[in-house]
Parts: sequence; C-alpha cells; structure tokens
Amino acid sequence: MRAAILTYTIPHKKTYDTLCLLKTKGYENVEVFSSPMTYKKKVRPLVAHRPDMGYLVPTTEETCRMFDYGYSEVLDVREANGADVYLVCGAGIIPQEFVDTHRIVNAHPGFIPFARGLDALKWAILEGAPVGVTTHFLGSEVDAGEVIERRELELRAEESFFELAMRVYRTEVSMLVGALERLNEPHEYVPAGDSVLHRRMPGELEFEMLREYEVAISSLREDRCSSGI
Repeated sequence: MRAAILTYTIPHKKTYDTLCLLKTKGYENVEVFSSPMTYKKKVRPLVAHRPDMGYLVPTTEETCRMFDYGYSEVLDVREANGADVYLVCGAGIIPQEFVDTHRIVNAHPGFIPFARGLDALKWAILEGAPVGVTTHFLGSEVDAGEVIERRELELRAEESFFELAMRVYRTEVSMLVGALERLNEPHEYVPAGDSVLHRRMPGELEFEMLREYEVAISSLREDRCSSGI
C-alpha cells in the first residue's frame, strides 16, 4: 500500500508528528504532497486549543529526506496522484472531483455528528456534547459520512483545558496513522442529519466554555473526594 500525506509547504507540526509516527510504525512507501497555504486565520483564539504548528519543527522536505519518503510540491491538490490512500494533515478546500475519485482520510478533533466544523472541542464542552476524535473518509458531507473510528475521551479531574486539548491532538495524530490498519474493516456511516456545522467560536463564548469546563471538572473532583479516591 502506498500512503500519501496532504499538507502545506510551510513547517507544520501535525505533519511532522504524523510522519514520525508513520516511520516508527514501519511504513516505508510514503509520499508527501505539499501545497501553499492560502487560508490564514483572521483572529487568533483567546483560548488556545492547538499546539503552535510551526514552532521548532523542521521543514517537511527535510523530514522526508531524513526518512527517505517522497516529497513533492504541488500548486493544486489534484496533482497529487498515485497513492492508494491519502491522509490529511493540512489542506484547504479539496475539490469534490478529487474527493470522489480518491480514498482520503481525515482526523477530526470531535465526536461526530455531535461536534462538526471548527473549534469542535470547544463547542462540545460548551454544549455538553461528547469530547472525542473521529477518523473518516472525506465525502459529500463535512465531518460526516463513512467513519473509520470514533473515540470518546473522558474528562479528567486533574487536567486543565489546554492539557485536554493536547490529549485530543495526540489522539488525532495516533488515530490518523492507525486508520491505515482499519481501511478495509466494516465502517459505520454517520450522516450529518440536522447536526450543526460550527464556525469559529466567538471570543465571548470561549470564556463561557471555560466556565462550563471548570464546572464539569469541579464535579469530577467532588465525586473523587466523596468516593475517597
């Protein structure tokens, strides 16, 4: 099986972490297709929930050279041909014609269909939905469709919100690579239905989300104390 990574031309932590895990697990026939990042966040979140993607990581080209992986820069993702399956580490809007003709795996930091779209972890906490990660094949619906794996993560009394966010991120990378071993298993189809496709969380709701998180964590701590743990 020939696996490929879709990512950006800039240094990118998720891509680096995914490549390291692929190499650790013994995958050798890997190709990376990098395209320019055309989208930039207009507003930085008030509450951080992702690691700094460009901080102290080598370029993807350097990493591929070290691991003996293929590396190509493309202007359009439709030039990324020849692989059996593609893992999304970083990409803009992928043309539907490419989605329809390729097996493309996405790792979404939310337990779909309860948390779809942007800032899935934050919306899940604010709305009391399950926290988790989903790997799925890209299809006609955003963050829905043919699911490879859904994994719910329990809240931990000793974790800060940022620590939880980093656990979600690590699970995301692990499940993305792990999806290669589950491609041919029976898969669940999870339609979007009437679930909400979230946009970026407004700043005023971020602080409300943190308050909801503290309420949930405080309840876990009280339960721990009452049970003598």
